[in-house]
Amino acid sequence: MIRRKAILSIVIAGVIGAGLLWWGRSGAFRSLPEVDGVRARRGTLEVALPVTGTFETVSSILSFEPPGRLGRVTVREGQAVRRGDLLASLDAVDLQALVDQAEAAGRAATSDASRARAAVETARQQAAQAEAAYHAAQAQLAQLRAGPRASEFRQADAAVESASSARDQARRSLEVQERLYREGAISQTQLDAARAQYQSADAAYRQVLAQRDALRAGSRPEAITIAQEQVRQAEASWRAALANVRQSQALVASAQAHAEQAAAAARTARARAAQGHLRAPFEGFVGRIYLHAGAAVGPGVPVLSIVSASGWVTADVDESDIGRARIGQVARITADAYPGVVLTGRVTEIARQVDIKVGTRTVRVRVDVAGRAEMRAGTSVDVDLILQTVPDALLAPLEAVIAAENGDAHVYVIDAGILRRRAVVVGAANDVDMSIVRGVREGEVLAIADPAVLRDGQRVRVRSIR
Repeated sequence: MIRRKAILSIVIAGVIGAGLLWWGRSGAFRSLPEVDGVRARRGTLEVALPVTGTFETVSSILSFEPPGRLGRVTVREGQAVRRGDLLASLDAVDLQALVDQAEAAGRAATSDASRARAAVETARQQAAQAEAAYHAAQAQLAQLRAGPRASEFRQADAAVESASSARDQARRSLEVQERLYREGAISQTQLDAARAQYQSADAAYRQVLAQRDALRAGSRPEAITIAQEQVRQAEASWRAALANVRQSQALVASAQAHAEQAAAAARTARARAAQGHLRAPFEGFVGRIYLHAGAAVGPGVPVLSIVSASGWVTADVDESDIGRARIGQVARITADAYPGVVLTGRVTEIARQVDIKVGTRTVRVRVDVAGRAEMRAGTSVDVDLILQTVPDALLAPLEAVIAAENGDAHVYVIDAGILRRRAVVVGAANDVDMSIVRGVREGEVLAIADPAVLRDGQRVRVRSIR
């Protein structure tokens, strides 16, 4: 009896062992498939064309126009500057000396021109007096020839008295001018003019005196001869006075021209003094400082350089993609050399020709960067040309969407650990996400795994959900 029970126990154990072996081989103990999950979310989808390019900017090397010695540099390398900021200056003493010298020469030339104009006025007065003396001599000659009258005697006496008074006045004026000349208050030219005026008045007095004497002497032949000579002398004096007027006018023109040249030289000196300051031609940064205070400078001698704060990117777009680029297109710019820096810009130029290089056919595109761009010229950058922006799109990762050859697409929604195959209608996509137009609700969890192991209704283990 005991033996039969032992045999039965062995048989039962064998049956149980065989069953367990079959169950294990059938997969009942194998672990469930593992997948990752991601929630469908709302967001803005950007579709971009990625290209590479080079950041470029405007730079300017500044130097002084007037030669001199560098007085000071007011900035340091890398410093931000605005348009018109003072960068460097020449030695102030040298600049002011040039201005003072030119302005002094201008004042002297202006004074010379004033004296020349005064000399013209004096010459005109002398010419008028000489003309009057000439006409008086002619009248005297005519009177001698006609014979004297009582009224003529009275006129002759009056003429002598008037000429005597004029001579006395001219003499007093000459005495004043001589004293002023000795004191250095007037020039030799003005003194000469006063002497000439006195001599003219004296000659006029002597002439009318002689005319009166001749009138009293009667119309003797010798008196007429003397009167004729006086007419010739008066005419010669008048002509000489007119020539003196023309000469004085020529001197005025010359002095005025010299004054204008001196004024122009003074303006030039002031302009050159202004050129003794280097100012920022545009907003940017100080690139390099080549010279320091005390160095000799001049035209073509670099003092410092300025790099513009704005810039642009030159990118090469593949010929097959150039149709997707357009003027005004927004671009996003990043660079490995400036982590965390994101610039924006717009496409402003698209070349009209294709650049053919070994193995490539590209088209040059220019993107102007908006605002300040603190990048060095020549920096390699990555540019995303924004082709399309879809706001408030329902987004799913590309690896969660399974597309068929006929264009249909589906996803696997994880519902309580079980996969549910769901057909979807998709829209725009970029390198990361795809927009779901229909078939999925916001917040649903989509499976991410090898599509070959995913089946509708399959139970899975979810490793993580993001």
